[in-house]
Amino acid sequence: MKHFKLFALLLTFSPLALALSIVVKEEHPYIGSQLLNQGLSIELINTAFNRAAIKPTIVYESWPRAYEGGLIGIYDVIGSIWKNTEREQDFAFSEPYLFHEIKFIKRKSETAIQFNQLNDLNGLIVGTLKEYEYRDDFSHSRKILKLPQNHLIQNLIFLKQSKVDLTLGDIRKIDYEINTFMKGSKETLEVLPQPLSTKSVHIAVSKSNPKHAEIISQFNAALKTMREDGTYAAILKKHVALFQ
Repeated sequence: MKHFKLFALLLTFSPLALALSIVVKEEHPYIGSQLLNQGLSIELINTAFNRAAIKPTIVYESWPRAYEGGLIGIYDVIGSIWKNTEREQDFAFSEPYLFHEIKFIKRKSETAIQFNQLNDLNGLIVGTLKEYEYRDDFSHSRKILKLPQNHLIQNLIFLKQSKVDLTLGDIRKIDYEINTFMKGSKETLEVLPQPLSTKSVHIAVSKSNPKHAEIISQFNAALKTMREDGTYAAILKKHVALFQ
């Protein structure tokens, strides 16, 4: 029976290439050349494509170069991307392989600060990131004072120094940054439970690639088996334990 299941799995994953180039932007703790197995996102991507008998080659670029390179076909696959209507015109997207929960974090001493609806933030100073895709009503609100920085760690330091009332970001990244750079401040900060938004994470292939549908199909099929046999959960647990 085991041999039959293996044979059936191999038939499902008919190889479409010996290798694919996967372009990514370094983004700890999900993607990084110095991280365990290059990070959570990369281990999930590599495992899925390996199951499809495809060898992925990971290439690191800045986000503008990664996006443009994936669009015009310099690279076969963009390895980590959020989906929106504009991007769907040019790219085919996989099923989500991760979700990013965007949450606020405050100083524990600021007991009056809570977030259940956007109006709760009126009059507050919130540390944000430049060119980050937040929820539209938050980004466009004139009742919330937003102080943009280049990196999350800058916002977390400003939060500790009381230069902002709140900051926000992906909760796993917040955990990673605090545990890596600000471990002594962990007990003085508090993540608010209500997320501002939840973003699904995908791989994407340019629709100009004649094999875009096959690549996405192979990845989705492999991801499904990873979820079913416990591989996905084991990879997630291993990485999350490193930055909590």
